[in-house]
Amino acid sequence: MTAPRHPPTASPDQNRSLDVVRELLDVHPSSELGAASSSPAPAAATVPLFAPDDILDNTYRIVGTIAMGGMGEIYRAMHLRLPRALAIKTLQTEFSSRSDCVTRFCREACALARLNHPNIVQVLDFNVTADGVPYIAMELIEGEDLRAALNRGRRFDVPEVLAIVRQIASALETAHAAGVVHRDLKPENIVLTPTSGRVPVVSVIDFGLSLCFWAQRMTAERMVFGTPEYMAPEQALGQRDLIDTWTDQFALSALTYTLLAGRPPYARETAVDVLHAIVNEPPAPLGNLEGWNASTVEQVLRKGMARVHTERYPSVAAFSNALEQALVRGGALPTPTRQPTPVARPARRPPNRHTPSRRLVTPRKRASGLRRCASAAAISLLLAGFVWGGAVNARPSGGRGWRNSVESMRASMFSEWNRLLRTYGQETVPVVAEPQPE
Repeated sequence: MTAPRHPPTASPDQNRSLDVVRELLDVHPSSELGAASSSPAPAAATVPLFAPDDILDNTYRIVGTIAMGGMGEIYRAMHLRLPRALAIKTLQTEFSSRSDCVTRFCREACALARLNHPNIVQVLDFNVTADGVPYIAMELIEGEDLRAALNRGRRFDVPEVLAIVRQIASALETAHAAGVVHRDLKPENIVLTPTSGRVPVVSVIDFGLSLCFWAQRMTAERMVFGTPEYMAPEQALGQRDLIDTWTDQFALSALTYTLLAGRPPYARETAVDVLHAIVNEPPAPLGNLEGWNASTVEQVLRKGMARVHTERYPSVAAFSNALEQALVRGGALPTPTRQPTPVARPARRPPNRHTPSRRLVTPRKRASGLRRCASAAAISLLLAGFVWGGAVNARPSGGRGWRNSVESMRASMFSEWNRLLRTYGQETVPVVAEPQPE
């Protein structure tokens, strides 16, 4: 990782923006801004709110602690009546008595409950303990967050980066469609779950600082929330009315830069320097990475991290598509082969009164048709026998032998006919002998 560099000598306009940033940092506690460096600051020792084997509302049993930091605590728990592991998120004791923190915590639960996406952590329950501490029961995601993977030196190749960005963009599109802006997209809030394939499954977590358009805004003008390295200029300047979906696009672009270069786009020593660079400087160039030309990708990232929000892409999905096209043009990805378009079969017109349709043949209709066919066959045989018998009797040389054979044939035909009629529940026809000629 390259050593952080200090910004050059600032102009009067830049000095004014730097004064604004310093004023914001002096007014608001650093816990609201997060850490400016890559490695998180060590948290003060805090006594966990829950201990192993604690029971919440006779439903959840605490197994252990997953993480503690910021304003919340996360525990691993088991459902008492279902064989299911889950995560319990709650506020720390010093924040559970603050109405603004409790309101944000409840808003996070409501925001996640509105979102149903495979790349967004799912909320299962929300309740308050007997001591008045709110908690959220949510999906337990097994894996490693992106910050931990980067800290241990893991580098992602281009196909992995594109797959991760696609999943994050898809999750953000769903959140934006529901009127939710994350506002704190960073490597710590991206969890990678390994799979049998090459690409891990991405989960976007921690909507604690999310902006919900369907709820009343709680952030005052010129109040800063977020992590400096991934904050958009409108966030760094506290311009509350300009924070929208393009704010998440800036963070996603900065996150993509970090995955490709192995360093954030604005690497500085202090939070003031980081926010000053975000407001006044373009990101550092990517350079020629792994033998492919990164200039086309730099254009996409610069547009996604434009200082003026109207100059960014119209959506995070548009940014993701532009990134893929730039990677192909730069030679980082092979050109996708065009699959032949399958010829679609013509759609069948729905039946109406002008077009006959195929009717459904039921067993009752099939039996009725068989009965009609059997009756027609028996009548045809009977008529043929009568005609033949009349022809034989009309012959001058017709003898009694011929008449006996005709009579036996007529009797057998009547017998067969009656058998068919009995089979289908019809009345039988008596066999009447033909009068013998003298």
